[in-house]
Amino acid sequence: MKTTNEKSLSHGLCPQRLKSINAYLQRIVDEGKVGGAAGMIIRRGHEAYCSSFGMRDREKKAPLKNDAIYRIWSMTKTFTIVAAMTLYEKGLFRLHQPIADFLPAFKDMKVAKTDKRGMVVLVPAKRPITFEHLFTMTSGIPYPGEFSYPARVMMKGSKQAAEDAKQGKPWNTARMVDEAAKVPLCFHPGEQWLYGFSHDVLGHLIEVISGMTLGEYFLQTIFKPLGLKDTAFYVPKEKQDRLIKPYRYGPNGLEDLTTMDIDYATVNPNVFESGGGGLSSTMADCALFAQMLLNKGKFGSERILSRKTIDLILMNHCDLSTMKPSFSPHMAGYGYGLGVRTMLDTAKAGLNGSVGEWAWEGMMGTYYLVDHTEEMTALFFTQLLSDFNNDLQWRFVQIVYGAIDD
Repeated sequence: MKTTNEKSLSHGLCPQRLKSINAYLQRIVDEGKVGGAAGMIIRRGHEAYCSSFGMRDREKKAPLKNDAIYRIWSMTKTFTIVAAMTLYEKGLFRLHQPIADFLPAFKDMKVAKTDKRGMVVLVPAKRPITFEHLFTMTSGIPYPGEFSYPARVMMKGSKQAAEDAKQGKPWNTARMVDEAAKVPLCFHPGEQWLYGFSHDVLGHLIEVISGMTLGEYFLQTIFKPLGLKDTAFYVPKEKQDRLIKPYRYGPNGLEDLTTMDIDYATVNPNVFESGGGGLSSTMADCALFAQMLLNKGKFGSERILSRKTIDLILMNHCDLSTMKPSFSPHMAGYGYGLGVRTMLDTAKAGLNGSVGEWAWEGMMGTYYLVDHTEEMTALFFTQLLSDFNNDLQWRFVQIVYGAIDD
């Protein structure tokens, strides 16, 4: 058995400084910012840290354990990117190829513009939506919301889908994407960056090209090869006692979100498998996925992607001027690759990390990073719907890098 000193030499992180992570996770639990929080660090192939603090369910006083299942939401996007690139490596599509070649509903798209009178007018898109536009969130396809005319149209469709699901007539992935094709774009493809429904469309393209459902393709190309046992589009009944309760930080502190039907798709088999945000997983499973990315597409004897394809994914693909209008403050210092944030300037980010560090997070509070320079992956997991999720994860990142001792 290795001693503590030998372990610290193998991963190069200071055991004493790693205790600051314990203090931090316990502090945000004690301050009532989260119900529970967990972290995991693997460096040079050695697990340097893995601990959970607080409660899986505060009301039931059920402690949070390392095998808890989390809604990873938008972290799903990076799984979708990897799955899509396995098809790219087979020559089944090109990045600059129009998606209408596979999804005719996206041919002859319209863009919503506001004229001098303040009226919305629809104009023909200057160019077709390509695969690259989907990967890089420059397609102009929004998420449902109130911030634009197209987003409001998407919201109508989203509400109808929810109503139909309640009536026992849920929309499948194809229907969701076909309806999105009827929505005008927010801008001409390739001219701006907007976090939206692009990766859900990409998820359906995986289905069309592969001939499998998205869940089946994930299982065959990612989950089984990497040994991911708890990652899926829904959590089966026998595992639901490991599912961490979701919270929102409101005026009175933490509020239970289970009353908002947030878990309908999480705990029931669903026909819409969202490539943009549908997966649930554990820290251990996501750590294996992250290690594959760190190892340039390979884990153990399994090669998921070529190292050259990983290089293509993580490099910046977006002109920063097109990203600024929609990038949130926590993205300062980062560019955007094929579905991942990629560090360009640590000074602008205000983080003691590495240029080239990359990955993504989920809106419910799950986050991971991949750092080739430091041969390290790090994960911060909680279940909190809040505007300060990013602040919580960045503070965790600061402590992680502060523990490097070589």
